[in-house]
Amino acid sequence: MTVRARSRVGRSDAPVVPRSGGRAVLALLVGGLSSGGNLLVAITVTRLESIGGVGEFALAFSFYVLGSGLVRSMVTDAVLAAGTGVTSAARRVTLLGTVCGAVLGAAGAGYGSPYLVCVGLALPGLVLYDYTKAIAVGVGTPSGALVQEATWAAVTGGAALAGLLRWVDAPSVVGVWALGGGLIGVVVGVRRGYALRPGWRVGRVESRVAVGFGTQFLLTTGSAQLSLSAVAAFAGTSVVGALSAGRTLLGPVNLVLSTAATLTLPYLARSRTESRAVRSRAAVRVSLLVAAGILPMTAAVALLPDAVGRTLLGGNWDLARSLLVLLALESLFAVPAAVGFAGLRVEQANRRAILLGILLGGLRVPVVVGAAVLFGATGAAGALAALALVSAVAWAGSYLLLLRHRAAHRAPAHRRLDPVPPGG
Repeated sequence: MTVRARSRVGRSDAPVVPRSGGRAVLALLVGGLSSGGNLLVAITVTRLESIGGVGEFALAFSFYVLGSGLVRSMVTDAVLAAGTGVTSAARRVTLLGTVCGAVLGAAGAGYGSPYLVCVGLALPGLVLYDYTKAIAVGVGTPSGALVQEATWAAVTGGAALAGLLRWVDAPSVVGVWALGGGLIGVVVGVRRGYALRPGWRVGRVESRVAVGFGTQFLLTTGSAQLSLSAVAAFAGTSVVGALSAGRTLLGPVNLVLSTAATLTLPYLARSRTESRAVRSRAAVRVSLLVAAGILPMTAAVALLPDAVGRTLLGGNWDLARSLLVLLALESLFAVPAAVGFAGLRVEQANRRAILLGILLGGLRVPVVVGAAVLFGATGAAGALAALALVSAVAWAGSYLLLLRHRAAHRAPAHRRLDPVPPGG
């Protein structure tokens, strides 16, 4: 008699073969719950706060995105691509979350911002939450991530309801949301047997790759978050608040993009040994699928009626309304950029990614800040959309060119279109 053994990610570092079929559906359900919870918090804060307070919350949330994205780039993506090292990698997640959280909490205390302090205290648990969810969706058991996300959504919903009924203020809602998510992340990590003591036990090669991709993230996606801090410093938190009010309505779109990114990397990794044509088609196919999925959502937000917008955002709707089309375009252009980045990560093109990140990141902050100072929130939103288009062309084009270059070098010399002469 044959007994079927069930592998559990987190109890073993053995490679896990992802199950097909319902994984994508469950991943979208997880993304939907996450989207709904974060959207509810953002709407609650937008209704309760002034536009300056909304901007302050937006900064705190952007640093949460920055911290979790940094961990995703330096640790999680490598685990998803390899399918191994899940348990030990959690120590690096905890270390990065603790360091980033301490810096953010100290900055919040000095600035006098309860939003920054709450997110800073919760950040170690929040990045662990993101790690456990990504592992479950990417190479583990997606149903576990669904239960995890449903629990946080219930906690968030209770806090948001109390805020909308005016029982608690906006900082209290954010505190329950952040600390609740952090606690759930720790509990899930313990239940799965992850090593949670902060540490960094990897070789020099792995460390160099992690630092390289962490730097690349800060210069690209991370620079988008850092630019908000620069806009707040030079143009005021009211401009950040207006951008945040518009992005609040696009929260579901951006979180679907994040979920799709979790599935894109292992999807591209599976065709790593195939021909250039197969890998190129895989990249184009996943880009079109994700774009087709979010297009109706972005169109619905861009064309949102005034009555609905005012119900959701209150008095801040008037400031957000004129920015929606530009911010929707930014979200659409993010699709090919994300696929291109995932492809470079699979190909381990570290130097190429960092160089491209330096070029794009060097443009982002001065362009967005300059547009915000000269033209306010509308100028900043237009700059973000234009930069997203440039990033899409750069990342997707770079990945396709890399595939072409490597295919040419693998081909026999007599079949190359550009043969290299002897000694050349």
